[in-house]
Amino acid sequence: MYTKSRPLILAIQCALLAGAGAATTTPVHAQDPSMQEIVVTGSRIRRVNDETASPVQIVDRADIERTGATNIADVVRTVIQADNQGSIPTAATGGFAVGSSAISLRGLGVNSTLVLLNGRRMASYGLADDGVRTFVDLNSIPFDAVERIEVLKDGGSAIYGSDAVAGVVNIILREKFDGLAISGESGITQRGDGESYRLSVMGGATGDRYSTYFAVEGLREGEIAQGDRGGFLGTHDLRRFGFFDNRNGAPAAGFGNFSPGVPAFSGTTPYGSVRVPGGTLEQRINLLPCPETSSATGMCVFDTIDYIQIAPEVERLNALARGSVRFSDSLEGYAELGYFTSRVTAIGTPGSVNDSGVFNPADPASPVVHTTTLPAAHPDNPTGVNRTLSLLTTRLGGRNGETESEVFRGIVGLKGELSEAWEWDVGAGYIDSKLTDTRTGYVRHSLLQAAINSGEFRIDPSLNSKALLGAISPTLEREPTSSVLMMDARISGSLLDLPGGALGVAFGSEWRREEVDTPPLPFTDVGDIVGLGYSAYSKERKVYAGYAEVDAPVTSWLGLNAALRYDHYDDYGSSTTPKLGVTLKPVSQLLVRGTYQEAFRAPGPAESGNSASFGFTNIGILTIGNPDLQPEEAKAYTLGVVYEPLQGTSLSVDYYRIDRENEIVSADQALVVGDLPTNGEPNSQLPGLLPNSVLYYDEFGDLATISAPYVNANQTVTDGLDFDVRQRFELGGAGALTAALVWTHVLNFERDAGGRTLEYAGTHGPYVLSAAGGTPADRGRLQITWDYGDLSITGAVSYVSSMEMIDHKGETLVDNEDGTYVTTTGEGAYVVADPNGKVCGVYNPDGTVPNNCKVDSFTTVDLRATYLYGKAWEFNASVKNLLDEKPPFDPYTYGGLNYNPVFHQQGAIGRAFGVGLRYSFQ
Repeated sequence: MYTKSRPLILAIQCALLAGAGAATTTPVHAQDPSMQEIVVTGSRIRRVNDETASPVQIVDRADIERTGATNIADVVRTVIQADNQGSIPTAATGGFAVGSSAISLRGLGVNSTLVLLNGRRMASYGLADDGVRTFVDLNSIPFDAVERIEVLKDGGSAIYGSDAVAGVVNIILREKFDGLAISGESGITQRGDGESYRLSVMGGATGDRYSTYFAVEGLREGEIAQGDRGGFLGTHDLRRFGFFDNRNGAPAAGFGNFSPGVPAFSGTTPYGSVRVPGGTLEQRINLLPCPETSSATGMCVFDTIDYIQIAPEVERLNALARGSVRFSDSLEGYAELGYFTSRVTAIGTPGSVNDSGVFNPADPASPVVHTTTLPAAHPDNPTGVNRTLSLLTTRLGGRNGETESEVFRGIVGLKGELSEAWEWDVGAGYIDSKLTDTRTGYVRHSLLQAAINSGEFRIDPSLNSKALLGAISPTLEREPTSSVLMMDARISGSLLDLPGGALGVAFGSEWRREEVDTPPLPFTDVGDIVGLGYSAYSKERKVYAGYAEVDAPVTSWLGLNAALRYDHYDDYGSSTTPKLGVTLKPVSQLLVRGTYQEAFRAPGPAESGNSASFGFTNIGILTIGNPDLQPEEAKAYTLGVVYEPLQGTSLSVDYYRIDRENEIVSADQALVVGDLPTNGEPNSQLPGLLPNSVLYYDEFGDLATISAPYVNANQTVTDGLDFDVRQRFELGGAGALTAALVWTHVLNFERDAGGRTLEYAGTHGPYVLSAAGGTPADRGRLQITWDYGDLSITGAVSYVSSMEMIDHKGETLVDNEDGTYVTTTGEGAYVVADPNGKVCGVYNPDGTVPNNCKVDSFTTVDLRATYLYGKAWEFNASVKNLLDEKPPFDPYTYGGLNYNPVFHQQGAIGRAFGVGLRYSFQ
């Protein structure tokens, strides 16, 4: 080490208040596993190998860097193939939780996957997915400071408590770092957009009785506008692809018919329109001249493609400082301090001046429907009578959002050894998350209507003052907050020696206080913002827990593991969750393993707190908080084998099954509507299929909105297979080749609601969940690395299977009696050539099924090379989506335009290049 750098390192560390101690776990492969005791995620007991009964996927630092990603969110969602429906990509700019990213193991939702940092909880993101599901934002975790990621795939409530129903993602930071390293990376897409820049500085020092380091990194990613992409990605007019003209003013997909043989359309364009007095629904008048009209409707047409992003603009800063001091041979203190801030800027399409309903605080079960009237005497009204105005508010820009996030995390603790066989750890921490959520481009209906009534607001945008537009469309801002105050203590050690090794035990207790407050956006609480979904919730609760674990290597070939945990919540009561695990090793090359455990998820603050959520799919969906909710409960089973026939060869297959019951259900349109009619009496209501649920029909008799409280109602059973194959070839003078295949196959994903069993595996459902990302039956990744001296080249192939464009298997059609049909889920109304044929959620204009009702599978190839020059320099270059594979055409999802950003995002981005360098002061 250069002695001149040490004072600089120490000065920076002091300035950053460096702290934090050793991670909860120790790198599995840091030394010979036969010599070093380790802790693997899913257990609190140290052991001399990582052959646990539970299936654990470990992604080490080398694999993290080989992905070519620049943030932990992209790493997790790339390499963990058990991630499925309900996961959140940062690119999902149109949802409730803009700018965040989260993982959904086994497709059970982001709130059923527990994300830990060094084995401890983090604060939830300030906004909830779909206004309901709280989660940890993966973007808030520093990239360079991560040592490895461990994924427990069989749940973890017996050790970690609530939320670990589907599994645990434990992100483990480096224990120490010596020296000073500076790194930088830059990237750009082949089309010249999405520029990314990342700069990182890490420094640290280790002495006989101390260890401390800091890491600071900044990231900037430029936006990618969808209008800059060609083909079906770059337009709403899909007629040349055999589909609909989905521009405003044209007869778009899913709009159905006004009457038999008369296709419906939206008259909402920047040029304005009104209905002809006494005319039929399709007879409308354009209020301003326009460059193009639809030959099918006579309406002006407008493409909002320039208001849609494939990726938002992102800026992030992450700082971390950690340190430990050994006071004696048996006592060590540690501390950790982290700070994260980000800004995500997303644009959205312009809004309308009418809607089918927003949240009504006076009567939450009856939405406020905004209808803007153009008075008879208004100078822009050519009819001489009052007319309902249709107008796209391009004069206000898009409905844009900016989220600024700040997360502070502080941990302090003491740990030590009572003897060679026993160790203890006591810690306390505070995590605080604050979000500033800013929206522009939305309309206050009361002020707009007043300005129209007075004649001040004109359809011609050049006739409106900036002051008037600013009053009609004010900036909307709120500041959600979330915090966790926690303390924990644990002790572990060995009681006696068994034939197979030491009998290990662990005992622990935890206490925490959780506080969440997400206020509504201004004016949504009085129902005055046109078309803006409502989401607000607040909750404070205290939790205490105790657990015990036993690990018994009965013989050299038989191991038993058991754990039991008790959690008490001061809002709903208590839960007790056990776990049992068995390992059998009849020969050294073969391990048979299995687990049984129970799990639970406590009602979240958006579900049981003072809350309500109003959002949209193709209809309005209102869900209201219920303080009487009980926790979800689950039973999870795994059975697998690990086989190592040769040195350097490893194969594992694990079967998993999760039975979750007493599920907390929001207003899912497939479950609320079922086989009830999607057309009814105009302006009428009908009880839904879930308790206290209601269907609302609009002025045309079309289903416009559904409402329901959160209830404990459903049951989900999902099972499948995880495959992991690894092979290393020594090539002599040509280096070494390492191959790894990770694959997850979903056998079944069944949800029972009210006696109806719906199968989602291989479909695009559930339609209501997280922008209809879907439930692909297969996800896999093959990674091959060639190491030759200082050169390392990695190629990776990622695969996502096809999905049926339907909410669930066995879906049926309902006759609208106007020449169109709709499925019971209600994704949209279509002319259907053969109502007795294949049922699909979407149809072509001629009534045929598009692409046999499938979204095609998607495969991408990535390439990354790293070269070490001397001991100080490291160069890297990468190509993502090497073959420039386009995403499959997806007219079903509403999470993205014509493609699915949850699973096919890299296809929309296209081929992208990256280069980087790192310099280490030794």
